[in-house]
Amino acid sequence: MKNHKLSVVLMAAALLLGYSGTAFASATVTVPLSAGVSSDTATGASMSLPALTLTESAAGDIPVGTLTWALPAGFMLDTSSAANVVYTGTGLAGSAAVSFPDAAHFSVTVSSSSTVAGTMVIGSTTPLKIKVSSGTPLASAGSVLLSAGIINGLSTTTSYGLFSQVPGAANKLAFTVQPPVNVALGQSFGAAVSVEDQFGNVVASDNNRAITLSVSAVSPTSTSGTLSGTQILNDVAGVASFSGLSFNQVGSIALSATSSPLVSALSGNIAVSATSTPTPTPTSTPCTLRNGVLAKVQGSSTVYMVVNCVLRPFTSAAIFHARGKKFQDIFSITSDIFRHLGIGRNIGDGSDNDDTVIVPPAISFSTSTLPGLPALPSLPSLPNLPDGAVIKLPNNPTVYLISGGQLQPFTSSSTFAAIGKKFSEISTVLPEQFNRFKIGSPINAPEKNRRNDH
Repeated sequence: MKNHKLSVVLMAAALLLGYSGTAFASATVTVPLSAGVSSDTATGASMSLPALTLTESAAGDIPVGTLTWALPAGFMLDTSSAANVVYTGTGLAGSAAVSFPDAAHFSVTVSSSSTVAGTMVIGSTTPLKIKVSSGTPLASAGSVLLSAGIINGLSTTTSYGLFSQVPGAANKLAFTVQPPVNVALGQSFGAAVSVEDQFGNVVASDNNRAITLSVSAVSPTSTSGTLSGTQILNDVAGVASFSGLSFNQVGSIALSATSSPLVSALSGNIAVSATSTPTPTPTSTPCTLRNGVLAKVQGSSTVYMVVNCVLRPFTSAAIFHARGKKFQDIFSITSDIFRHLGIGRNIGDGSDNDDTVIVPPAISFSTSTLPGLPALPSLPSLPNLPDGAVIKLPNNPTVYLISGGQLQPFTSSSTFAAIGKKFSEISTVLPEQFNRFKIGSPINAPEKNRRNDH
């Protein structure tokens, strides 16, 4: 009986002293396989990966057995490059090179576990090589995972590296936002040209590349008209957004975009007529951008104001500030959302409420919202704003009368009182709601009151 008690005590003491070996040990991925893999590898040379290093915290963290890793979808191994495997730590040993169950997996067989903690390094002299399965669309980023075998402390969700597909080298230009099909003589219009790789992916890492627009006559072929506006722009994040272009001769033209040594691009045809033929705003163009919202495309400096899902560009900081706008109120939208929206007249060309489409959307859509747009607060309903209602903006003392769908400003408090209005009747509205109205002529005191004042 005494011996039994003694053995229990000795076992408990051994556990407290850490006799349990590697029970609490954990190996770590000290050097992962992470890489951005070019789309060009789909039809070209594979990309060499950095070495993968696994470090034991205690002897035996990497047990005997076969370990197999799986690549994320969209990537594949070059099975002609069998990466070498190097072991450190007393007793740790195994296969000298990886094997390939298939193009999406690689394996290492451990024949002996360590008695002194060590490391396993894959690809230190002969690297693993990978390529993308397809040049486009870009594969989603994904992790290298252990699909078979056990390593102490690491789970099946532990990442051994992160692969992402990136566009290849700049190869060509493309009109990602086409100019309008119809314009009038001298009418302002725009277009967007992107720098793409050989597969048509926009090279977002490309910046400050000069892109030149010129006219390619279609009919008559001998046209001598002149393209006006800024015709040379540097790209920002692979995109050059041209605006304020116009042409001064009737006929059919196309735009040519060039930037040596890239392959040039030709736009669709533009019919230039003697009279204006603007493209009307689509009757159902739902989007989550409210009227008056300020937006710019990620990577571009051009700021737009939204009017009925049409983007109207600001052409200068002076106009931006003259409209009472603030830079901190600008939302950044993705290029995909931008391509779903029409581009309208420049702010300052006519009424700010004009929603005429100069550049139609590059992509049509029918959903009620667009993906990736930051959530915007909903506007309070204003059911009591008929003609005769009075409103003002926050932090602005000017009061307006709604009359015939327009806002007529009061010139003085005496004029306000003279037509029978009370300050308790004033509704404070948001700028987006204010921008739905046109500004009319000021309200002066009634004639009778003006005579009495004298």
